[in-house]
Amino acid sequence: MRILNVINVRWFNATAWYAVNLSSVLKRRGHDVVVCGLPGTPPVLKAHGVGLETFEVDINKSDPFRVLSAMGAMDKLMMSFQPEIIICNRGEFYWYFAYRRITKQKYKLIRVRGDIRPPKNGRLNRVFHNKCTDAIVTSGQFIKQQYMDILNTPEIGLNVIYGGVDTEVFKPSGFARIKLRDEFGFGEDNFVVGIVGRFDPIKGHSNLIKAVAKLYHGGRQDIRLVIAGFDAVSSTSDVERALDEHGIRHISVITGKRDDIADIYNCLDVCVVSSLGSEAICRVGMEAMACGVPLITSDTGVLPEISKNVYPKDDWEALAELLNDFDRSTTVYSLDDFGDKFSKFLK
Repeated sequence: MRILNVINVRWFNATAWYAVNLSSVLKRRGHDVVVCGLPGTPPVLKAHGVGLETFEVDINKSDPFRVLSAMGAMDKLMMSFQPEIIICNRGEFYWYFAYRRITKQKYKLIRVRGDIRPPKNGRLNRVFHNKCTDAIVTSGQFIKQQYMDILNTPEIGLNVIYGGVDTEVFKPSGFARIKLRDEFGFGEDNFVVGIVGRFDPIKGHSNLIKAVAKLYHGGRQDIRLVIAGFDAVSSTSDVERALDEHGIRHISVITGKRDDIADIYNCLDVCVVSSLGSEAICRVGMEAMACGVPLITSDTGVLPEISKNVYPKDDWEALAELLNDFDRSTTVYSLDDFGDKFSKFLK
């Protein structure tokens, strides 16, 4: 089938990751997929880099003249490509595809939402989503509930698909465990806790540092901490300062930005997602569990839906307790399962 996946996101965030992965899976299954995105943005570049056909047009502008220009460019694409399925990942320009579906061109319209912010209430938004859309896919039960509560969307039209990771890349590796532990100066007898993500207060690094410090100074001398991330809202020096303040810098490693993230996961005994907000899609949690690494998370966003070990997001002492006693089982969210679940909307 001819599928147009509209990924009008300005950076390669979790929404873009989810959408590009979906496009790759659908192409792998024989569909003709075109990714439509904003000119020169990371999602478009990433899609092109994995072999997807791309079309660039700025459909996020509110200036009337630019909107008309975007409509003209999109009209040409719609007539030349003749999509049978359109997938929209953002609300901007969704009105265009909803209106065109009921007035000019027949196709299935699927709205995918992986955004922590609730959908906007309003008569037109309810009409577009409840009357003009063939299926709504959300990345979590909590987003599904938002649709029901805010837009009065019938439950029968709502579907939850968490996403999936490439299990050819993210998989258990004993060799990677030995290699990275040797690089970091850790032994097999160490209990290695890890966090993966950009340096930003929303990611809750400070809570994890406090929890690990409590355990270490309380007698858990085997514990070690891996912080895999890079400067963003916070800096490496901010993280180092927090480690110094809590007396655990000597048992911690800050990796910086690395390409061998699967190896990083494999060297851990447990991966922690300590976020204080956001997390509509938990890429890190899925990747870690695909590597066979247990997951501990806070209770924000989608995290309680995919994790067996959950603590209140502001309670670092509860996190410390979980680190001493947690469920080590994992759930694998694969690209194949992702494709299987989404394919039912393409029939």
